[in-house]
Amino acid sequence: MAVQQLRKRLIPVILVVVIIGVGYWWWKTNLSPEATASVLGGTGTIEAEQVAITPQASGRIIESKAEEGVAVKKGDLLFRLDPTLPALQVAQADIGIKAAQANYDNVRNDSGSTDSEVAAAKAQLDQAKVAKRMAQVQLGYQSISSPLDGVLVSVVGHPGENAVPGSALAIVSDTAHLAITIYIPEDQIGKVSIGQAGTLTTDSTDKTYNAKVEFIASSPEFAPSSLETKDQRVKLVYQVKLKLTDADSALKPGMPADVVLQ
Repeated sequence: MAVQQLRKRLIPVILVVVIIGVGYWWWKTNLSPEATASVLGGTGTIEAEQVAITPQASGRIIESKAEEGVAVKKGDLLFRLDPTLPALQVAQADIGIKAAQANYDNVRNDSGSTDSEVAAAKAQLDQAKVAKRMAQVQLGYQSISSPLDGVLVSVVGHPGENAVPGSALAIVSDTAHLAITIYIPEDQIGKVSIGQAGTLTTDSTDKTYNAKVEFIASSPEFAPSSLETKDQRVKLVYQVKLKLTDADSALKPGMPADVVLQ
């Protein structure tokens, strides 16, 4: 009886010891600093390539269809500039073509004209036609469309304002091509190479996504202040950018994600 009672008392103790041992083994393998340090990868924020919409000609904005947060397709009209001046330039070019054509006809039909005079008249006509094409191009610049499918993340141009070449009127985020930037410690960067595969996970979905390294910084930097601990922030790290190869609508720009390099 005494042996049986002792066994009954020892069984719970043994179970507790086993549970503690298994728990310690799992923590040591997966969550300890040594374990997490051995995983090649990092945490970053999902990014989308952004394209600035800039005018190719100066002009007053008379119409804006651009709204922040709205999805756009390639070719969608975003802004219209005042077409009055370029339209007049096209009309002026038409008049120039007519005058040059009349002069060319007269010179060509004049038996006293020399070959050089005919060639000069023809050159004036060709020049007038080129001037019209240039004016038509300028007129086309008055309509500003989206160069790609995406989402408008910023709109700074509004009707009544003047558009200037080189100044952004809006920014389109290319959500079809997502990327993520992580930071690899200096002592591990030798394990990373262009084209290397990786996996990406987020808290918002159970799906695992595939990624590929497309950029590795050529020089180290101190880890950004966004990293969690001071020990991490004082380390020298290399910036590594990966592009996602199978992103879907569940992934959004600005979403935090974890990357493990293979």
